[in-house]
Amino acid sequence: MTLRAEIKCVGYNGQISLGKEYAGKQVQVLKSEEGTITIKTGTFIPDNERWLYQGDNLEKLNKAIAEAKSRPRSDNYEEIKKRILEND
Repeated sequence: MTLRAEIKCVGYNGQISLGKEYAGKQVQVLKSEEGTITIKTGTFIPDNERWLYQGDNLEKLNKAIAEAKSRPRSDNYEEIKKRILEND
């Protein structure tokens, strides 16, 4: 691991340029109380999608997708409608 130090100037709008190699990438900005800022690249999970990665939810979803792909499609809308109405 090679450390490279660069001096950047924060513009009046509060922005700095990290360089074109970071264009379009997600970054995490960590601020410590001492005034140190650490920027990490990565892929981050939105809060409303985080449930998918908790417990065995991802495994359950993958099983459900595999099950759906293994069954032939059918036009049984009337049957489904009937079942829904019976359970109301």
